[in-house]
Amino acid sequence: MDFSNLQSRASSSSSSSSSSSYIPPHRTQLHPRMHSFSPPPFPPQPPQPQKSRPKLLVLAAAALFCVAPFLYYIFATALSVHGSSKFADPSPGFHGLVINAAPSGSSIHVFEFYSEGALPSVAVDGSGTESERVRPGLAAFADDPGAAGRSISELIKFAKRRVRKKDRAKTKVVLAVSGGLEGLSPMVRGRIVESCRRVLRKSGFMFRDEWARVITGEDEGVFSWVAVNYILGTLGSESEDTIGTVELGGRSMEVTFAPRESTQLQTSRVVKLGGTTYNLYTLSLQQFGQDDAWRSELHNSGELRTASSSNDKHVMNPCFPRGYGLTSKVRDAESLTSKVRDAESLTSYPAGNYSACKNDALALLRTRKDKCSHPPCNLLLSSIGNLQGSAIPLERFYYTSEVFFWDVL
Repeated sequence: MDFSNLQSRASSSSSSSSSSSYIPPHRTQLHPRMHSFSPPPFPPQPPQPQKSRPKLLVLAAAALFCVAPFLYYIFATALSVHGSSKFADPSPGFHGLVINAAPSGSSIHVFEFYSEGALPSVAVDGSGTESERVRPGLAAFADDPGAAGRSISELIKFAKRRVRKKDRAKTKVVLAVSGGLEGLSPMVRGRIVESCRRVLRKSGFMFRDEWARVITGEDEGVFSWVAVNYILGTLGSESEDTIGTVELGGRSMEVTFAPRESTQLQTSRVVKLGGTTYNLYTLSLQQFGQDDAWRSELHNSGELRTASSSNDKHVMNPCFPRGYGLTSKVRDAESLTSKVRDAESLTSYPAGNYSACKNDALALLRTRKDKCSHPPCNLLLSSIGNLQGSAIPLERFYYTSEVFFWDVL
């Protein structure tokens, strides 16, 4: 394209109409290559006189002098707020030690708590709870009760490695003997517990003698109820918002719940947690625990009755989930058949058959009815059955059990 001709036409047009205002060509009238050369839409304006540079510097300095203190105040406040402990990552406020003395062994649980709110929160960063377990149980010291504290000493050493020395004097330690001493005389039981108390008094942790005792089945039911509702976040709520628990322990079964009306059932425990008072009903049924059920299953097992006499026995159990096996030394010979007494070990192979497990459980309940320590044995069913549709429906119950830590045989 001839740019000279285009420029000449534009110039001639401009000269012929000098009296009229300048009208620039539209972009559509230009070749695309000429878009960057298109004239401005309006004639250039005459340059404006610049303001004095010293005056501008004076104004800027005055503004900075006025704004600087305000900015400093803002940043200082922000640093102090975000550096506050309220905005920092929460650190555990205190510790708590719980020693559970079960029939097969004793274990200690070291908890770390946050001291915030009506109920302290357990640390859940992976180090919030640590535990250690020792064997045998306290009942093994029946012939030498004064030496029972030695097993507790090992647990105290474990706790000292987890709790700083400066925090030990304000860290409570509790000993709960949950089973295994029932067959011993009261004097032997007392000497075993006292042996443990001597160790706890010298441990350096906060301890009182009444914090070490043999707990009942009802106590276990209350502890289970508190633990389940703590985990579910229902503590501090009204009674109707809490969850009832059915705990299948080793040798007993505990049912605990908070009736909507305290007059509905006789209250067995009063617990105050999270600013709320709960009137709990708890029932402990002996001989309905999973260990006793396992022993009865072994006693009635057709496989054992037909098994050949050998050192190793293998039992197919429909109630065990597939992939789980259990081998235990025989200890409770009185509840087993003669062939099982002669065995060195028992191995349970999981069948995972729900229907067969249900039938075995029903058969066990029928045989246990005559041996119930708290007759009538249908008390549990009648107590819970009356709740259906009236006070607490069955779906408001939470079922707990110790599957992998059975005190079997």
